[in-house]
Amino acid sequence: MKIGWISSSLPYLPSRGGFRISGANLIKRLSKRHTIDLIAILREDDANHLDWVAPYCESVATFPLRQRSVAARAANFVSTYAVGKQLNARAEMHGEANRGFQSKQWDVLHVEGGFAGGVVPAELPLAKVLSVHDAEVLRAEEMLHCELSFRQKMNYRLRKITEPRYERFVYPRYERCVVFAERDREFNERLIPEAKFTVIPNGIDLDFYQPQPVEKQPATLVFHGHLSYPPNVQAALEFANEVFPLIQAQVPGAVFSLVGASPAPEIRALASRPGITLAADLPDLRAALCAAAVYVCPVRFGTGIKNKILEAMALGLPIVGYPGSTAGIDCASGTHLFVVNEPQEFANQVLALLSAPGVATRIARAGRRLVEEKYSWEARAAEYERLYEQVIAERRAAGNGHRRS
Repeated sequence: MKIGWISSSLPYLPSRGGFRISGANLIKRLSKRHTIDLIAILREDDANHLDWVAPYCESVATFPLRQRSVAARAANFVSTYAVGKQLNARAEMHGEANRGFQSKQWDVLHVEGGFAGGVVPAELPLAKVLSVHDAEVLRAEEMLHCELSFRQKMNYRLRKITEPRYERFVYPRYERCVVFAERDREFNERLIPEAKFTVIPNGIDLDFYQPQPVEKQPATLVFHGHLSYPPNVQAALEFANEVFPLIQAQVPGAVFSLVGASPAPEIRALASRPGITLAADLPDLRAALCAAAVYVCPVRFGTGIKNKILEAMALGLPIVGYPGSTAGIDCASGTHLFVVNEPQEFANQVLALLSAPGVATRIARAGRRLVEEKYSWEARAAEYERLYEQVIAERRAAGNGHRRS
């Protein structure tokens, strides 16, 4: 199969950002069986990582996202939300996509990210799949439940108003739009009934996320993630204020370890409290996570699938979390992890695991087996292959397929 791949940012590993990580892992697996031609918009330091994609792609075409004047940004805003056509990067993307299709005769086009989805030429005569990961409007609604700055609140309120119009223009141009979780699919289907959605959950690199041979720290609880992201900040603060004191009352030597990047000032302030530690911006988080006795995930808000849960499962950690932590993951409370609903229940379950290492080991092993069976990147790549074959067949049956010259 010849796959054209267009991405809102350069996919490479290791990296931050869902479209980079997801795209890179899929390309790495799909390239074993198919040819991939990549077109990527360069952001931040993407240009420094072009060597990573070269071995996996038949061709690589890139261009930077240029800074625009105030007038150009205003024109782009009007065009984006009036007719669903982004002007920023439009000329560059149309040129690269049309040249790629004419020279490579792709069977299917895979597009990563709603931004790229709006600049891809709609008239390209082939089956197209748009991976948007989650429901952006639902994300905006969820974020407004978190403690935000005035500017952040205004941004998400604006997105709740403007994003539905953009998505109604763009998403129906694709044979399928892919999200990570069923909740996101249901929300988007109500919002954009003209588009077709399917669920393919995110994956986990099982070779990298292996349990590490480190000494366990007794009564240590760990939570990790981007520690400036509002749902993570709110989760850490809630656990520190409402759950951890209940645990400390029973286990005075308990430790709550926060591990992650770019901690917000509120997170740094937590580290001054007795029993709370912070490990910021580590080059490799695995040892710090595996040293804990229990992984805690007090996240209540957010869309898509929580990679932190898949990572903790893959690392062999017993997990306790709120329902918002496990959305989109096909797991069972009491078998693969424990799902709780309020602070006292959270504390009780953590204390039960600390006092029953045999149960903790059983839960941790079941979580690892779950991700091995259902969330490997190999399994995700196979699901995309099946989707590509399906949309290609549907387009040909409708008489819209293209013939190679």
